[in-house]
Amino acid sequence: MTSGGSGRSVAKRERGATLVEAALVFPLLFLVLMAIVEFGLAFKDDLSVGHGAREGARAGATFGTDPFANYLVLREVENVLASISVSEGLRVRIYNPVSGQGDNYVYQKGFATGCDWNPCPDPDNTNYQVPNWRPVLRDVSAPFTDRIGVRISYTHRWLTGFFFSTSDFTKDVDLQMEPQIFDP
Repeated sequence: MTSGGSGRSVAKRERGATLVEAALVFPLLFLVLMAIVEFGLAFKDDLSVGHGAREGARAGATFGTDPFANYLVLREVENVLASISVSEGLRVRIYNPVSGQGDNYVYQKGFATGCDWNPCPDPDNTNYQVPNWRPVLRDVSAPFTDRIGVRISYTHRWLTGFFFSTSDFTKDVDLQMEPQIFDP
């Protein structure tokens, strides 16, 4: 009879030990799970910013001397970055990588009627500001065209703040502009 009683008491002690072990392990598992989610979201945002810079530079290389070129580049960047909910913290620079001349734009929802960028690069908008590197002055005559660069900086906000509160992702892409005038 004594052997049956001592077996039950060992089982009760083991059940208590299992509960204590679970209480110690579950917070660590939760922390690891949150870290995976946090870093996964940050990685997605970093890849999206790189993709936005590539697509913006590709668009700029195609639009050439169109007076709306900067505006169209920013619209392309905006469309690509919709997956990360474009919001405050997005900065775009459209520039000539050789001379460094260019323009900086900040995304501000509702900045001006019909324009969410400050300064507004839309020539049809009343808040239009002439760019420093004007699209109509870009060299698009073959074989030696200008280069166009697009730099995107985005401030990523971490969900939990366990690791960081914010991180800045910056991607820079420059491409040769597509020739639109072919010299004989």
